[in-house]
Amino acid sequence: MEDRKNSTWLWAGLIGAPVAWYVCSRLYNRPPPKETSFDAFLRPCAKMSKPQGKERQRPAANFSAFLKRSEQAQTPARQAASFSSFLRKQPNQAQAQPAAAAAAAPAGAAADAGPAPEQKPVAVLYGTEYGFSKEIAEKLIGKLKECGQFWPRLLDMADHAEGYPLDSEQALLVVCSTQGDGVPPSEAREFCDWLAGDLAPKVAGLSFSVCALGDTSYTHFCACGKAVDARLEALGGARCVPRADINREDWKAVDAWIEAAVASLLQLPLKTFAQSSGSASSAVLQQSTQKQKRWGKQRPYYGTVVAIEGLCNIRSAEDKDTIRVEVDLGDSALTYIPGDALGILPTNCPQVVEELIHVLGADGEAQVSVPAWHYEEAEPRSGTTMPLHEALSKCYDLRSPKPELLQLLLSTIKVPASPQELHTLENGYASSNGKVHEEAELPNGKLANGHAANGLQNGHMPKVLQLQEERLRELLASGESSIEAYFEPRHVADVLQDFSFAKPALTQVLGALRPLLPRLYSISSSTLEAERRVQITVATVRYQSLGRARIGVTSTYLAERLKVGDKVPVYIHKNPDFRLPADPARPIIMVGPGTGLAPFRAFMQERLLGRADGGAKLGEAVLYFGCRRSDQDYLYGDLLESWAAKGALTLFTAFSRQQAHKVYVQDRLRESGDLVWRLLEAGAHFYVCGDAAHMAGAVEEALLSIIESSQGNGPDAARVYLAELTAQQRYQRDIWY
Repeated sequence: MEDRKNSTWLWAGLIGAPVAWYVCSRLYNRPPPKETSFDAFLRPCAKMSKPQGKERQRPAANFSAFLKRSEQAQTPARQAASFSSFLRKQPNQAQAQPAAAAAAAPAGAAADAGPAPEQKPVAVLYGTEYGFSKEIAEKLIGKLKECGQFWPRLLDMADHAEGYPLDSEQALLVVCSTQGDGVPPSEAREFCDWLAGDLAPKVAGLSFSVCALGDTSYTHFCACGKAVDARLEALGGARCVPRADINREDWKAVDAWIEAAVASLLQLPLKTFAQSSGSASSAVLQQSTQKQKRWGKQRPYYGTVVAIEGLCNIRSAEDKDTIRVEVDLGDSALTYIPGDALGILPTNCPQVVEELIHVLGADGEAQVSVPAWHYEEAEPRSGTTMPLHEALSKCYDLRSPKPELLQLLLSTIKVPASPQELHTLENGYASSNGKVHEEAELPNGKLANGHAANGLQNGHMPKVLQLQEERLRELLASGESSIEAYFEPRHVADVLQDFSFAKPALTQVLGALRPLLPRLYSISSSTLEAERRVQITVATVRYQSLGRARIGVTSTYLAERLKVGDKVPVYIHKNPDFRLPADPARPIIMVGPGTGLAPFRAFMQERLLGRADGGAKLGEAVLYFGCRRSDQDYLYGDLLESWAAKGALTLFTAFSRQQAHKVYVQDRLRESGDLVWRLLEAGAHFYVCGDAAHMAGAVEEALLSIIESSQGNGPDAARVYLAELTAQQRYQRDIWY
């Protein structure tokens, strides 16, 4: 009897101590909840390209020019490949644990009734590429509402391409990211051009502050936010809080800016709605919300697939597989220019969705809230919920969870209620790692002894549970790079299986998932060929990870799950920084191995078809294309050879695996250095498209070596020459990881 009492007290202590620790830590170290879980800057292969509607006439004093004038710090020398930005890395967001309810907020949630007379209007303006700026702006809105004194309104730069009456505002808080190497987010570009131009009003009396988002791996860190900040000051505004420059997803710095901005507004003598006798700004807001949005990420057009063509000769599982996809844009009025990209909103593979539902132990038909970030579908949704399987298919990234998923798992680890439950969990854990029950390999390389059920019966915490808890604590303490390394080979289901003793609620897991973001593919056609058609060239992604076959989300969606006649949600992503020369007589040099060829196929079509319609004489065109073998993955080989035979194109090919030694496009570039230099001196534009991790840097090094040897003035002079080409928009890159 005494042993039984002791066993009972021991169990009470084992269970009670973690519970007490968890409750206390939540009470005293509770991070501020995020208003939404829309998380940005994902790592998937994404590129910078862009239009919707016709290209607008750029104002004489555009934002790009203003960016160059307004940069406040001297920029370092450009590195060969510094594009490891928001699109690639996922920093630890431990400073911003999301509230599960906010993460899955219904898309159709009811709006507030309206401002009270004693409240003060505050405008919160954001410009975003992948949603992080919006996430911060929504959190800021929540903080302002908590005060009770303010009536904050959320404004998207993308909704105000023609400008916004900033002079009607008395307080403005701006959150803006920088896309690519120092340009505004694509859908905020027109607003930024307007702000930099002569039509922007004077804003004397405006109190403002800017949260600038960027990545220090870019030469022009936070350039867009810096320029917006400088422009608002030049127009007469006064900073209520100094600008905050945020590196990637540094939530600690973001939260500090939010707290400072709110505290500052509380001290300012802002007028209430009653004192300002009406709300011109509210009228502006009402008008803007009634205006239908253009086609874009949040309102895609459902185009019809008219062709899916294989471009490679597949003989083994290791061979490259690339397809051409053609979509009819119908009556959408969408148009594009060579250099732009087609945005595709994909769905996850059904098998991957079912695997995660199984690991969660959930019902795929269970209703969950439609996430706030979910795009408009072809058929309007009647309610604010959808089945779990549909949400996981359309809304959530099942590949790369947020780092706070680890904290969630740690907080929900629990001792199994019975030996039978423990046995089931251990078997599931062992099988998920490809091991038998007796030798279940844990994430840190340790082995479970397979007899933990006996420990449960004897009143001891199971060894495997202890090891999972220890591993979670080690990961959370190890820092960002270790967490990224752990996530890299795993999907969400793998992480949940690794820590099978954690039992988070379904809404909690959904709150720790990232949005399923659209993928961008360089357009490989010209509207001069078919005005209402758009073509892309897509490499299908298949790979092995943790001993399992994996697939790319969007490439296999296009290659394997779509068929001719299907509808696909698309939009045009404009890329004004990757364009043919305005003068067609200018020479062009194009470097595009693999699917990097895509925009150059469009370039050549545009030039040749334009000349056929009575265009001017064309300058020389040189293309460097590389692939593995001429008989396997020589994309559009017949077309390229025909252009070369007609003298329309000087073609250099690099078939890396067709001879004993590897040959790449940068090698062909060096071999023809005299031609490259002659054309550069004749005013040529030099373009690079493709892989940023290796190819782009190697090509830039080769180009610098050509310039240096031709000038004879050393490496510093070569870098100055390349910088001048960049400033003249004669050196343009569309590269991705």
